[in-house]
Amino acid sequence: MPYPVSPYAYRRVRVLISVLFSIRFGSLSLGVNDIDPLNQILPEPLDDMNLVNHSENDRLRSKVWMDFTPVYVEGRIQGADCVHCHTRLSAEKSTGDLNQHTQTCSARAGTSVNHQKGGLFSSSVPIFKSRVKDELLPALTNGKVQIAEYASRFHLGYNSGDRTCQNQHILALPADNMIPMEQDKSSARTPDIKIRKFDQEASYLELTRMIIMHGYPLSIVEHEEMKRFAKGLNPVFNMASSLDMEEYSTLLFQKEKSDLKEKIALSSRRVSLSASVWVPHGAEPTIKYLCLTAHFIDSEWKLQRRIIKFGVLWSSPSNLERMIHCKEACVLESEVGAYNVILEAIREWNIDRKLFCLTSVSEIRNSGSISKLKDMLIQRNCLPIRGELYNIACVDDMLDSVLSKGQSLLYRVGDLLERFIQACASSSLTQQQLLEVANDVGMKCPHEDAKWWHKIYFRLEVLLHFKKLLPSEEFVSVEEMKIVEPIYKILRVFYRVVEVMSGPVCLTANLYFHEVWKVRTILQEEACTEHSDVASMIREMQEAFNEYWAKSYLWLSVPVVLDPRFKITFIEFRLKRAFGTDATKYVNDVAEIVRELFHEYCTPVDQPNVKTSNCEVHNVEIDGFDSDLLEDWDQHLTAQTRSQLLSELDSYLEDGLLPRKDDFDILNWWMSHSPKYPTLSKMVQDVLAMPSSAVHCQAAFSSESPVIHKQWSTLNIKTIEALVCTRDWIS
Repeated sequence: MPYPVSPYAYRRVRVLISVLFSIRFGSLSLGVNDIDPLNQILPEPLDDMNLVNHSENDRLRSKVWMDFTPVYVEGRIQGADCVHCHTRLSAEKSTGDLNQHTQTCSARAGTSVNHQKGGLFSSSVPIFKSRVKDELLPALTNGKVQIAEYASRFHLGYNSGDRTCQNQHILALPADNMIPMEQDKSSARTPDIKIRKFDQEASYLELTRMIIMHGYPLSIVEHEEMKRFAKGLNPVFNMASSLDMEEYSTLLFQKEKSDLKEKIALSSRRVSLSASVWVPHGAEPTIKYLCLTAHFIDSEWKLQRRIIKFGVLWSSPSNLERMIHCKEACVLESEVGAYNVILEAIREWNIDRKLFCLTSVSEIRNSGSISKLKDMLIQRNCLPIRGELYNIACVDDMLDSVLSKGQSLLYRVGDLLERFIQACASSSLTQQQLLEVANDVGMKCPHEDAKWWHKIYFRLEVLLHFKKLLPSEEFVSVEEMKIVEPIYKILRVFYRVVEVMSGPVCLTANLYFHEVWKVRTILQEEACTEHSDVASMIREMQEAFNEYWAKSYLWLSVPVVLDPRFKITFIEFRLKRAFGTDATKYVNDVAEIVRELFHEYCTPVDQPNVKTSNCEVHNVEIDGFDSDLLEDWDQHLTAQTRSQLLSELDSYLEDGLLPRKDDFDILNWWMSHSPKYPTLSKMVQDVLAMPSSAVHCQAAFSSESPVIHKQWSTLNIKTIEALVCTRDWIS
């Protein structure tokens, strides 16, 4: 009784026969990017399936096939490869071109083909065809083709007497998605036979991308297992050396860098920078790196974040081996290293006239080199509003600094949590319940290198969830809970703020104010606690926060003014409720900085201003009069232009507020309203790209700096930069 099969299975069976036929009579060569032939076949009834039809069989009886390998396309002979010179000819309609080629083939003249072994005999075709059908029918199960099991059978040799079909190569090629082959000059008319050629360079490029993306050592290409694996996939592939991979990585880096530089150059907008410290993986580092990231909004109003520089911040003079192997001079002072790396990046990327702000971690921000760099840029008129928004403190450093004020009390809570865990571990039942609760708290378990307060917060989550599960258990006393509960609330807010502001998703700057305000609010609320030790701790935290606020409220508030849901009205509301009568100063400062910044966008830095123009024509006489007589006219026109542009800012501020919605897309709103606010929208693009954090998202909750892969840290700095930057760009 025949097996029930679907039309879809018929299609797959027909191609499978073609594939198995090629495997059985020779080697089926598939390129890396070949299309699955199972998707290339048209549906036909099972009764009509034929490996090759009778006319194809008759053609293979010709003696000319002793010198040629047939090329099949969709089960029909379309071409032939000369076994001597490997020239491909047309064989779609006849073998006339093949006979002609055998007479002129220079490679054939001195070669004798072994016709006893390895030739393709016509008698073998029907025998194999019949056997394929007999072997394949059991493979149809519920309309599906079990390919893997039955394909393996035909890798074995098949003998018919002394005639073998193992060594002759019959190429079965999918018909679609291939490039046209070159036509042989000896053929008068050659059909459009398509093949896919193996590309060694393209394979090297993909291998380079794989190594960079996963942080593999460059020497992986020299591992014997890797070589055998590559040869097993494609014997034609020649494995590169580690030096080749280093060269390919550099070439890929240069290409991607050129594309990114062009993208930044074509954008008329400014670029904000963030600077963080990276270290090699392992023990006490003898070298530190500075990672510089560019933040900007492109012409399509998409927020971009790209690493543009990776250099040596500091290196120990004791690391003699690195100086010898990498041919690098040691950098004894991190201040010098920071200045040199950032300045070199500014010059390399031609962004001296496009800088907006710099956000950096405390190790870089507090160094004298940043102040020196800021003074130099201000002197060259490279920074807007005298660099007021230039040197921004990283929000992660602020949070760590605030929490450090309560470190002693938090460690006492940590000891309490240790006792709680030990009590749970004493019983197998409670231990199992503890693990179940830990899996249900809704946050990832911290790693070994997690920040100290992150571990405490996670354990507090487990403790409070456990108490809800077993309220009768007295693991923590009532007095201890008076300490635990306010600390838990504070750490929960801090954790969520870091999660939002330093996460993998790029945020626009209008959201930072609200997140930082959450920190201020929770400290103010919990300061009313009855426990004296907790209250004292929170007062110290508030002092640290207020110090950060005094230096940061301007850059936090300006983006909120440019949010059409809030504007200056929201700033007035928030600050008055927080600071009372003292809020007037803060509000006036914010309004003034917005107007001053907008003034500068009315007269861009890269355009010649009136003062420069006057200097150029100072000594030129017009009809006997000094040109300075027209200076008042120029000033009048400039004032008039600015007045017209200021009405654009006033119009925006006076327009009504938009309804507050969680799914509001501020970039999309400004893009659609840029015709109405052409100058203000340019300023918005630069302001909203300001970063709040310089810490890489993967190290936001880590007690250690971001690390370089152990396999890369021994390379010279130029190669490391190429690998780190390229990985960021192609991710």
